[in-house]
Amino acid sequence: MHELKKRLRSHIPRFLIVAYHYLWGISGALFYRFPSRSIVIIGVTGTKGKTSVSYLLRDMLQDAGVKTALSSSTHFFIGEEKQENKSRATMPGRWFLQKFLRNAVSKNCEIAIIETTSEGLMQYRHAGIDIDIALFLNLHPEHIEHHGGFEKYKQAKGKMFERLLKGGTKYFKGVPVKKTIVANLDDDYADYFLGFAAERKITFGLRGGSSDTHLVPDRYAFKTTGLSFFLEKTVFSSSLLGTQGLYNILACLAVLRALELPLTCAKDTLFHVRGLSGRFDIIPAKGFKVIVDYAHTPQSIEDLYKNVLSIFKPPKMLCVIGSAGGLRDKWKRPVIGKIAAQYCSDIVITNEDPFDEDPLVIMRSIEQGVKNYLEEFDFKKEYEVIEDRYSAIVKVIKQAQRSDVVVLVGKGSENTIETQSGSVAWNEREAVMRALRECKKTPTTQKSKQSSAKKATKQKKSS
Repeated sequence: MHELKKRLRSHIPRFLIVAYHYLWGISGALFYRFPSRSIVIIGVTGTKGKTSVSYLLRDMLQDAGVKTALSSSTHFFIGEEKQENKSRATMPGRWFLQKFLRNAVSKNCEIAIIETTSEGLMQYRHAGIDIDIALFLNLHPEHIEHHGGFEKYKQAKGKMFERLLKGGTKYFKGVPVKKTIVANLDDDYADYFLGFAAERKITFGLRGGSSDTHLVPDRYAFKTTGLSFFLEKTVFSSSLLGTQGLYNILACLAVLRALELPLTCAKDTLFHVRGLSGRFDIIPAKGFKVIVDYAHTPQSIEDLYKNVLSIFKPPKMLCVIGSAGGLRDKWKRPVIGKIAAQYCSDIVITNEDPFDEDPLVIMRSIEQGVKNYLEEFDFKKEYEVIEDRYSAIVKVIKQAQRSDVVVLVGKGSENTIETQSGSVAWNEREAVMRALRECKKTPTTQKSKQSSAKKATKQKKSS
């Protein structure tokens, strides 16, 4: 089906495809009477971290008493109302966003946060949406084959920024909202996104000196239980983990600065927040940990592995890896294999989302990347190809020993595996819990510990 669509598109003039998508987008804005003109819009883009940042920002705003709407890859929120995103589309089309924003306005939301994707922006799903704050998180190769090159992928992301000044002035708490670009200055492509016109530009990062328009912690520390940092004479603490967790927090604080809200209003939210399901999601096991994460690009997988090794320093990191089919970025499959071979102690290559491709073809491509790395550096590591994803999870859990960390990438909180024959229900977290029970490696509960202690006391008295 994907190949058929690709062939059909190749016979249609480019300007007709562009016109088609633009007209779909703008007609939705007309039908729903341009709702974005009546609510402050924050657009969030980047290759990784969009959902985590969007949720965290929503929590901060809600806790500050700001009724907030959120359109994300997993759920839609109107204030406290929550609806699951079952479409698997981060940025839904067909008028959905305009209807969503009209609903947010009618229910008196002050701010709407929208996750934006290169695909959605390329198809003008943002047409007629007046964005006030454009947030750039990071950029690295993804959807390269679909866009026809990295440069075009980058330009698609830039579409959210290029019309920032075209919209009218809106007000938040009685104060005009300046059209603002917020960007991660540590990213290699920050200058491209900061190059677009805006009334104000605010950056964040871990390098350089801090100022009103560049947020940098004076110092920070990572632990196995979370992180802490010192910024603008204030100590912030959170259970979020690692460098990526800190970047996500700084991105949200920079948006608060753009809204002219005090950064200290986020202290309580950060202290109590828990990470999202499927995003650096730690599942305790008997003497070891299992981490479920959505990472699916080479860069995000490598960053995750580095974080795990740095934070937990495990004797062994056992990894389950895969890659999506449906003609999605075939180039990255051997690269993911190479990265796993570089960082993981034991590797199981398995099925992820083959769509209409042969799963074994995808897995063999990943395996080739593992083989090439091991042969190049003359390393010997255990690796195996197991097509059934649950069996792959059972395999690594059986192998895991005390203080090891098992890392599963690619699925996160997704609720299906997409195959040639359709969608198959899937829950990575539940699969891990079932595997732990099957392998008799569920963690000892506090209750059972207390029970054992009482039993030991009784035996001591009787003797």
